[in-house]
Amino acid sequence: MLNENLAKVRKERGLTQEALAGKLHVVRQTISKWEKGTAVPDADTLCRIAEALEVSVSALLGGPEQGDRADAPAETLAKIQEQLAARNRRAAAVWKVLFLISLVVNGILVGRICFGSGGSGSASGPALPEKIEVSSVSFQCGGEELVCTFVPSVGKEDITYSVTISGYDSSFPGVTAVSEYENGLCRAVFDAGELSEYGEYRVVLCAEYQGDVRNVTIADVFDFQDNVCRWEKWES
Repeated sequence: MLNENLAKVRKERGLTQEALAGKLHVVRQTISKWEKGTAVPDADTLCRIAEALEVSVSALLGGPEQGDRADAPAETLAKIQEQLAARNRRAAAVWKVLFLISLVVNGILVGRICFGSGGSGSASGPALPEKIEVSSVSFQCGGEELVCTFVPSVGKEDITYSVTISGYDSSFPGVTAVSEYENGLCRAVFDAGELSEYGEYRVVLCAEYQGDVRNVTIADVFDFQDNVCRWEKWES
């Protein structure tokens, strides 16, 4: 596969991901995505990669020498892109099923808490206030980590704070990270490689305590590129 060959040849040449990224004038995360197989370069970029690594395009693609056929790399890349797209569609379908299952399980748990034991959950009132706010929101992207920090208006160590970064369409099911809570500050860490630097996302906090759940939007629009994060919270 292209991703395995790219990583192998790069290491054989004694180059780090940062060094190869500098030769190609791209960010290191782009090299990481190519080597993980979550993205593939276009035909022109593949030729530049081969030139930078002093190897043939066919060697990177793992096939026999293609002779003078200029369209061979493009054909092979097209097949790889089709395989990647099919894998992403399967992954999206799995995430949708898991999401639906989690909704059902959460509904059952909430029902048991609220209506089990003679309805004691509803009699004692909600465990969380009707509205939770966040302040001091910050996003930082460095290396392979994307870190979101914020201060919730309600803070307890036994409250579960989870942050979800999701796209605006069904092609990206979203990623969720459970936040660490310490001294009033929440910190959620994501794998930056799971997100596209050219996508726009919505960031939502879910606070759960004793079966009570509250959702609050941290950022209506969020994106990052070249380790620079940008986000916007619209007025509610």
